[in-house]
Amino acid sequence: MEEIAQTLKKYDEEYVRQNFTDAASINAFALSFYKDAADIYDAVTRVRNVERNPHGFDLHDAPILGLLVRVWKLLKEVLKYYEQDNAEIISVLERPLIEASVVATYLMQNDNSVVEDYRKCSYKDRLRILRDLESGSRFLESKAGKRLLTSVREKMLNERLTTMK
Repeated sequence: MEEIAQTLKKYDEEYVRQNFTDAASINAFALSFYKDAADIYDAVTRVRNVERNPHGFDLHDAPILGLLVRVWKLLKEVLKYYEQDNAEIISVLERPLIEASVVATYLMQNDNSVVEDYRKCSYKDRLRILRDLESGSRFLESKAGKRLLTSVREKMLNERLTTMK
């Protein structure tokens, strides 16, 4: 957390005021600010709370962490193209960046049931396979189908997800 505190320390009123004199200084400030924001995202995604998670991240923390890593990586890419003055690529990258940020914020502000629903959404294809099984799909009677079905059930079990009718 010291890394984050050091980054934030420079943004006092005087530093901000002296960087808002003309368009060039505002652009330079924006680039510096976004680089610092990306560094903070990077630091946050590396923080480990051994007391809370002695064996890694909880099933409900992992999706949020994954979204924050996505934000960090997309922000780094946006910065690269910002330095190259390539607004076309930036416009393509900003949408998934904003979406990941909004979803991560939403998940952090709600309880574990919302995170579980989000996790279930990522399993929609696996759930479709299980529905196909129930409807009597012939593919799932083949060797490949049986292997796929075993894999889906194992992953669902690992994620502690169940199918509900």
